[in-house]
Amino acid sequence: MLVKVKDFQVTPHALLFDPELYLFDILPDRNIVRFLLVDEQHLEQAPFIDIRFEGLARGQFSMPSFELFGLENQHGSTRPRPAFIFHHAFVCSTLLARCLNQVDAFFSLKEPWILRRLADIKRNRQQRIPRSQWKQTFRSCVALLAKDYRSGASPVIKATNVANNLVPDVFRFLPGHPVLFLYSGLEDFLVSNLKKPEETQRKMPELAAWFVGDGDFAQRFPAFSDIGKLNFLQVCAVVWMANIHNLRRDSNRYAGAAVRTLEMRRFLDHPAETLAGLSTFFGHHAGKEDIARMTGPEVMRSNAKDSNQQFDNTNRVSESQQVRQRHSAEIEATLAWAAPLIDGEAMLAYLDSMGLETP
Repeated sequence: MLVKVKDFQVTPHALLFDPELYLFDILPDRNIVRFLLVDEQHLEQAPFIDIRFEGLARGQFSMPSFELFGLENQHGSTRPRPAFIFHHAFVCSTLLARCLNQVDAFFSLKEPWILRRLADIKRNRQQRIPRSQWKQTFRSCVALLAKDYRSGASPVIKATNVANNLVPDVFRFLPGHPVLFLYSGLEDFLVSNLKKPEETQRKMPELAAWFVGDGDFAQRFPAFSDIGKLNFLQVCAVVWMANIHNLRRDSNRYAGAAVRTLEMRRFLDHPAETLAGLSTFFGHHAGKEDIARMTGPEVMRSNAKDSNQQFDNTNRVSESQQVRQRHSAEIEATLAWAAPLIDGEAMLAYLDSMGLETP
């Protein structure tokens, strides 16, 4: 089988193993997948490889999804085992992925669009997809992200927070693959949301509705689930609570899940120790030189989404303190409103118990 792409042809081997043939999108209504022709350097350097990345491609092509997944199921070769970073947003996950990407052991894929597509499909079409078909689709798409990248041995897939509903699929269909859930304390999350522009803040009710609908949060805690009656910070609190509740529920359902949690402040305050522990969890023993590269000033003192801009933990702390002072009454009221659920579910105790081990 040859797939024609303008002036050249793509072989099945290249489809499956060439990292510069990048699986970008899936269109279930048309039963096709889309590939981008990319430079690996662009994949490595891009802060996101979602729809904002599409313009960097040298070209693109489509093919029937069943043909691609059939090839993936038949080749018999061993792929690198990807690790995963999930998060509830605004926790420096892009920075963490950039840190890992500084050493040859890892290649960070930051927010692949294909995972966002799978997350949407699961929410919108789950009842109409046979379990076997969904398993094949999910496993095949992840496998086709896990190619042999020249500048990094093990893929680290850092998903968008919208794709958190795929966490149980990793536990179920990819047992043993390490999953890190990066989070902040609830107060820090509220402050982060208050720092965001109005356009971002307007998205929070929809996000909350998605996360509440991903599990049994609404059934367990109906008083918190009527998003339309909540103010902005209460909506943000529900986003945080639903994500932690869903993670706790899913990790308990799949007892063999290789999952650890990491609090954002711990990462920012102790980056060397954190990255040493995370590297071990992801299957690599990081030496002193590795840690120095991962925590160098060119990484830790620049904006994770734009390395040309200076920004570090001192800036973050200063910004957050100013927001806390301006909105202290609203923040305190929201924390008091959310406290019964947090205490009753022992969410903080769960997060601590699953914490990443560090030297």
